[in-house]
Amino acid sequence: MVQGRDAILINGRFLMQPVTGVQRVARELVVQMDRLAAVNETPLPLALACEPDADVSGLDLRHVVVERRGGATGHAWEQFVLPRMVGGRRLLCLGNTAPLASALAGQRLSVMIHDVSYLSLPKAYALRYRLAHRALLPVLLRRAAPVFTVCHAEAARLRRLHPRAPIVVAQNGAWSFDRIEQAGGHERERMVLYVGSLSRRKNVERVIEVAQRLAREDGVRTVLVGASNEILAPIRMHIAPDVRHMLEFVGQVPGPEVLADYYRRASCLLFPSLYEASPLPPVEAMSFGCPVVASAIPSITERCGPAALYCDPLDVTDILGAVRRVLHRPEVASALREAGFARARACSWRTQAHRVLQAMAAS
Repeated sequence: MVQGRDAILINGRFLMQPVTGVQRVARELVVQMDRLAAVNETPLPLALACEPDADVSGLDLRHVVVERRGGATGHAWEQFVLPRMVGGRRLLCLGNTAPLASALAGQRLSVMIHDVSYLSLPKAYALRYRLAHRALLPVLLRRAAPVFTVCHAEAARLRRLHPRAPIVVAQNGAWSFDRIEQAGGHERERMVLYVGSLSRRKNVERVIEVAQRLAREDGVRTVLVGASNEILAPIRMHIAPDVRHMLEFVGQVPGPEVLADYYRRASCLLFPSLYEASPLPPVEAMSFGCPVVASAIPSITERCGPAALYCDPLDVTDILGAVRRVLHRPEVASALREAGFARARACSWRTQAHRVLQAMAAS
């Protein structure tokens, strides 16, 4: 067991959750922290707390010590078992939540709050989720130090909620292990790709509307990767029978290489989300040379810079026009592809992990 006031215990609840964006970030950061420890780039001893059945084999940890304890599962494990594992160490929570008991008891706590979209788009989330996060957020902003978030736009939002919160920005990386696949050899299909949850926050209802017009007017099919879950409000979805065969809902893909294959084959990624912080799909797509059409909202322009073609997420005609520019103008697609590779290289999981550990060492 790793002990000492400088030691960090990482909340491993993400290991028992479905792997979406937040869990991906946690996994990538723990892997990179382990690698930083391997080359002595962090003086902080690291341990990962998890349930007895948690599978850590995919992380290939060599220096982060895994500590397991049972007694509960899921949310109850985080709230009641995890605080008893902390001891005199610092607790690092990478997934928006943390044990309320740790915060109130004065245990040293750092938390990564990816976004507070449930405040701006409450109808996109189930009531129970909204109430739980609304209750926890003020406590975390007052008691955690540092509070990490993943873009400057979200940091400004959190500071408006609590001006004295010690917020540190650490932008997400791109593809796993900072991999860029710039080699050619993959022929692009007449296919538009959407990657994300099937939620109102992600603007998926307009994605489906655009997809039907692309099918009917351009003969272009759309593949939607992602699913809904219990924390999301149901979306309104009507697909006309004449184009139903041109919209493919594949759900959650079974592994990263399946998703990578979609990025290699798609003519563009459509990502007109209404609220984001540091979204993974746009820069993941760029890592594989897939041009990106994305919302012109501050967090996404911060994330993607000049490497995406932007659209008004509230205007179906504008979204459709941006997609058609990529599909029908090879020079636009080519320029986006080259700018995307440069942007993906600038987004690093290693840099993010180093930033988090540096901030904790200094606080």
